[in-house]
Amino acid sequence: MIHVLRYTEELEKVGFSTEQAKKSVQLWMDLMDQNFATKADFKEHYFMTKTDLKDVQNEMKELKNEIKSGMNEFKNEIKSEMNEFRNEIKSEMNEFRNEIKSAVLESRSDFKSDIKDLEQRMTVRFGVMFAASIGIISALITFKS
Repeated sequence: MIHVLRYTEELEKVGFSTEQAKKSVQLWMDLMDQNFATKADFKEHYFMTKTDLKDVQNEMKELKNEIKSGMNEFKNEIKSEMNEFRNEIKSEMNEFRNEIKSAVLESRSDFKSDIKDLEQRMTVRFGVMFAASIGIISALITFKS
């Protein structure tokens, strides 16, 4: 604390009257009380700042948790959409496979049918040719004799 009495005595020693010295010291004391910070003021400010920093840290932690939560939700949404997309692709691939299988089976069936038709036509032709051959051979034998 400031030694008011000692400052008043010092001012009186250099020529101030007692009243002037008291008034001067009082003015300085008022000025210092209103404008100067004390150790207690600094400590109070320090604790307020420290408390404020703790609050800011807590808010930052909450914000960090909210961001993490939001990121996790976003990741889950993306995973869900990717799974849906994969399922759609698989479904379309299966449909495409089935269409190809169906087309192959249909082509096979058509091919088998065409082969059977060809076989029947060839059988008929060979039969006609065989009958014609027998007829020609009979005619040759008859004419030779």
